[in-house]
Amino acid sequence: MLVIMINTTKYFALLESLTFEQALANKANARQTDAGSSISQNLNILQKYAKQNVDQQLNELCTIFQLTAEEEATIDYSDPASSYIIRLQHALQMLFSNINFDSDAKEDLISVAHLKLCIQATQELSYYALRCQLHEDFLKSPIFKEAQGKVKCSPTLLLLSIQFFARVLPIRQFHIANSMELLQRDLLAGIMSLRLQMDHPQLEAALAYLWRHESKSDFFRHVLLLKATPLCAPLAKALHQQLLGKLNSTQGYASFVVALQQTPNVSSTRNAEIVASIVARKGFSLTAQQAMILQVLEFCSGSLTDADRMCVGVLSLRRLYELSAQNQQQIEAILSTHWQVLADPEDLISGLILMEHEELCNRILLWQHLFCSSSVACLPSSLLIRYLPLLLQLYDGLPRELPARDQLAAIICRCLDNREREKELPEVVQRLFKWEFEEEPVWQCLHQRILILPSTETNRIQVKVAPADHQLDHDMGRVLPSLLMSSSHHALTCNVFLALLGFMTRQLQEKSPSGVYFLSTETELMHFLQHKYQLKLNLLIALNQLVSHQPLRAKLAMHTKEFLQLLKDLLQQRLSAEEEATDQTLLLILNLLQELLQRSEDLQLTESTRELQAQLRQLGSLSTNRFIQQSVQSLMNILQGEWRPSEALKLQPFHKARSLIEEKESHLQVYGIQMLLALLQRKDPATMAQGHVIIALALSTLKDKESYTFLNCVRLFVALVHVMEAEVLDKLSDEYLSETADLDYRLVVGEAILKTAQELGPLCYRYKAALLNCFMHGSRSPLHEFRMSAFANLAQLCRLLAYQVQNFFQELLDLINSELSATGGYLPAKRAAVFVLAELLNGMENLLDYEDMLLPIYRLLRAIEAEESCDPAMRQHAANGLKILNDKCRKLIQSCLEAKQLHKEIKVMGIKDKPSARRKPHILELN
Repeated sequence: MLVIMINTTKYFALLESLTFEQALANKANARQTDAGSSISQNLNILQKYAKQNVDQQLNELCTIFQLTAEEEATIDYSDPASSYIIRLQHALQMLFSNINFDSDAKEDLISVAHLKLCIQATQELSYYALRCQLHEDFLKSPIFKEAQGKVKCSPTLLLLSIQFFARVLPIRQFHIANSMELLQRDLLAGIMSLRLQMDHPQLEAALAYLWRHESKSDFFRHVLLLKATPLCAPLAKALHQQLLGKLNSTQGYASFVVALQQTPNVSSTRNAEIVASIVARKGFSLTAQQAMILQVLEFCSGSLTDADRMCVGVLSLRRLYELSAQNQQQIEAILSTHWQVLADPEDLISGLILMEHEELCNRILLWQHLFCSSSVACLPSSLLIRYLPLLLQLYDGLPRELPARDQLAAIICRCLDNREREKELPEVVQRLFKWEFEEEPVWQCLHQRILILPSTETNRIQVKVAPADHQLDHDMGRVLPSLLMSSSHHALTCNVFLALLGFMTRQLQEKSPSGVYFLSTETELMHFLQHKYQLKLNLLIALNQLVSHQPLRAKLAMHTKEFLQLLKDLLQQRLSAEEEATDQTLLLILNLLQELLQRSEDLQLTESTRELQAQLRQLGSLSTNRFIQQSVQSLMNILQGEWRPSEALKLQPFHKARSLIEEKESHLQVYGIQMLLALLQRKDPATMAQGHVIIALALSTLKDKESYTFLNCVRLFVALVHVMEAEVLDKLSDEYLSETADLDYRLVVGEAILKTAQELGPLCYRYKAALLNCFMHGSRSPLHEFRMSAFANLAQLCRLLAYQVQNFFQELLDLINSELSATGGYLPAKRAAVFVLAELLNGMENLLDYEDMLLPIYRLLRAIEAEESCDPAMRQHAANGLKILNDKCRKLIQSCLEAKQLHKEIKVMGIKDKPSARRKPHILELN
């Protein structure tokens, strides 16, 4: 490149003398002036300092940027704006080419002021050289409209400017505070405008530089901004091709997502929909789609801790999965490689570390996002089926305190829960317990020599290769039930239990072949033992574990028909079999049926349950098992109506609710409170008899700092007041007035008293003395917050019991006067005191019943409302009270006037009356 040595100080002085109105720093706070006048002034200064003519400067620029003589001849610089562009561009080119911006040497450094001048001059030049020469459709956009018609468009001059700015952008000092962001946007728009008119290699080079060396997210943001303008078809198509082409480039997807996330006021779900609709298009070639799948998976792997970014990636992957069968196969193949090192490791050197803690945990977290982030946007759970054995083994091997273990549980539960209950789920469970994975489709499990061991660091693990004699355990009878019992998917637990029970019934129905077994290999021996004994034992262990799970029993009550049918099949199998192989399973199911019958009288009366009696009698007479006989006898007593629940069984729901309330976790306490509310609502006799225990329990729980807990506890008092009114109100009043109790606790108790009184409504007049005395005593407290709370509660109570306050009115008025007259008192308490009077007036139905109380209340409220120096909130309460009194007086006067306007008729009896028939007068008739 030709470099002409110049005096840089002279050029900096030249820049200082120019006025850059279009520079961002000046444009933000400059007044609106004529652009032509500023161009003329700057052009005069440039002509004064420059020794060359415009054509000479243009020739030098064309030589530097390798434009031909024919291209140079097409540039018309008769327009002042075009001449200004050439002169300013030449000055900047000379200056920049003589400064080594990449050097850290002292002699090459420039001052901050000079750097600012360079940036402002570059911004000024980009405005006229790029923005004002864009395609006419771009200039119709609101962001470019003000640049329309300021420069006579010249394609060759635009090409020259594009090459100049392509060399300016690599100067990284110019990018401080996003100073070049608009220049990059205008440069991209200029390149796209010029490509419609010519095909020049320098345009492609400038475009490639913008993509490779500048921010890719900014590139996408600028393309989207330009596409938002109504454009002609060729220009719109060119921009669309740029978008799709760069999207399929390296890091294109991640940059596109970042660009969209910078859009304000757009939700992550909306961004995910936009990205997915663009990347998952049928118009892309199969190769492009598969490359995009790799990009999206890489993006998801790097965004595990960002929920918004994961939402975008997972939805895009799901849409790509739905596009074609080839995409589905590719995604399945990529997912299979995630666990390949654990299922079939290449090297089996004892002690070799196959996977570190971070890699395993990140892999599990990635799968949780891919399959559990949403019910519709994530990958289909059917892809998980072939990995269930491996995932269950990992779940069993990880420590309980590791979050990855809960994530694995969520993945496994999602897979099982989405299987069809009647057929698909039983088949999956059956194959898991049989542990037969060789048949198609092949399932993956951990290699026999895989070992998950704790690392030297705390709460960390390593996956290693075990010694050659190590055998990996796959105890499904223990692992799967423990996973289900630790989760909250109780419906899934019930479905798996029924599937296991059906599988067990079919296993017991299989007839063992008669004859002698000839086993030639150890593999045959293990298969024989697994099929003959171990499978039934695992099923029995799993059923035994699940039967002890309390939530299962509640869910089974919703599937009694299916459960009873399985029990009938099992009974039929036992009655027709000679051996007693089914006794253990049968005993479990009979005990479970007994508990279900004890809980539900409706189940006892169903036809299906009645049909069991004949089979149960036959079983009791045939079986020699003492436990079977006892269980059958208990069931017959229930079915024949001879069974009566014990006191312990009656109290079982109450004790369960009590144990939950006594837990430390807030959600468990609230669940226990809701159980007690349900028991009180249906008037459960055993719970109603424990009223004093419930009061003590509620008072203890009311001290909890968690608002969710104590608010529900207040609900419990409200429900309890219908059972024992006096005891609840007396106990709450004592707690409220307790001086030793914590202030926050006393305030919550006051809220509970008020809510219970409101629940009783007018019926609480029986406890007016206790209630009013309680809050009136509290209003004398030296504690400011407590006194304010007492007045506020008193206001609500006065509104509720207005017609019962006469006996306490004078004392109430003295309390209010005392609070209001106290100098330096607590302002919120004074506001609450005035609020008492307003609410008392609000509760008065007939003013004539309160003649003695109205005048003192009116005078006090009038005085407060008229005092200008008084607190505005107090004056507002007083004004509200006077308004209420005014409205009630108007209604009273109106009703009195209406009563006087009633039509009166005077009738003299006995004159011209027709004689009535003679009859014997009634004894009560008066003449």
